[in-house]
Amino acid sequence: MTDHMREYSRRQFLKVAGAAGAAVGIGGIAAACSTAATPAPATAAPTSASSAAATAAATAAASAPPTWTFNWMTWGDHWYQAQVDAIAATNNIKVNSTLFSDNIDAYTKVKQVGGQLDMVSGDALWVPHYFESGLIEAWDINSLKVAKQLYSIAREFPIWTKPEGYLGYPFGWSPVQIYYDPKHVTPDPTSWDLLLDPKYKKRIVVENQPVEIMAYMGKFTGAKNAYSMTPDEIATAKEAAKKLKPNILKLADQATDTIALLKTGEAWIATGNLGTDIRVKDQGGPDLKVFTPKEGTIGWMDSEMVVKGGTNQNLIFPFLELAEQAEYIAANFMLNGRPLFNEAAYKILVNQGQQDRADRYLYNKPETVHTMDLKGPGLSTQAVIDAWNEVWAG
Repeated sequence: MTDHMREYSRRQFLKVAGAAGAAVGIGGIAAACSTAATPAPATAAPTSASSAAATAAATAAASAPPTWTFNWMTWGDHWYQAQVDAIAATNNIKVNSTLFSDNIDAYTKVKQVGGQLDMVSGDALWVPHYFESGLIEAWDINSLKVAKQLYSIAREFPIWTKPEGYLGYPFGWSPVQIYYDPKHVTPDPTSWDLLLDPKYKKRIVVENQPVEIMAYMGKFTGAKNAYSMTPDEIATAKEAAKKLKPNILKLADQATDTIALLKTGEAWIATGNLGTDIRVKDQGGPDLKVFTPKEGTIGWMDSEMVVKGGTNQNLIFPFLELAEQAEYIAANFMLNGRPLFNEAAYKILVNQGQQDRADRYLYNKPETVHTMDLKGPGLSTQAVIDAWNEVWAG
């Protein structure tokens, strides 16, 4: 049982996954969700019969079709174990995944190793930056049959559209909001300045993403463009970041880290995606409140990109045809929350009695992405990373 699957009850997950049929393989999911390991059978003394059986098994294994593996750098909520296990078992495509936190880390890694990676996930304006840097391929998204399951808007984002083709397979999206425990946080906040209040020392969790943290501070201090700040704007945001630093309990590498700390009550405040409050409550945590800062916020929409020259690039499209099926995506939503771009998955959720939950996450409102300041590299990317590193090391 993976950490992701612990976030929701086995009953909730199986209810949605039950719609998967042959595509998901409900037996595999049930096994992956089981909280009790099946005891191994006692080892029998060697006999001629058992030797014959072993020989037969070895012969069968030798004649089995080969399993192919590709390398994927991504976030931990873009897949779940039962999903990749089922694809490996039935389609002989295995995933070797490497997790990352900040877009700049993944971008830097791809620049370093190139085709040693085959697919990489990325946010919003980072996607065309990869392309302009010659790191990813453009391709015809409509060549994948599964793409028909997407909301049409997701196949037509101008920032991901080039004459050569589309730059990624759309996955999910969300604005960044601030969540807090009203038992400990009063009065109800409305601004980013909540993160700087000294009475919340060591009670705040933010993502381990320097570019985004400095963007929050830029929004708070009035920067015109939080991703392309002037030297003076960076200096002002840096002073705000100095006030934030002592309040940070943890820099979260994955969303599950944030959920866990809010659940236990160690953290009272956190930045997070849509539905963080629901996920915390589902795990037995406190009732949280949420707000969008009055100064405005940032948001993300991410996709899967094909790395140029990837050694195992031929496996990417067959994998996407399988992994992006609505049944898998509906189950992923129940496991990890946040709205996803697969419209067919939303219909499954509705049919399984989960419409209220999905609508609370704005799942059926993908056009909301057009109202957000999207994550991406700007003119000040390296400068804000340097500024944050100086703050954190100070």
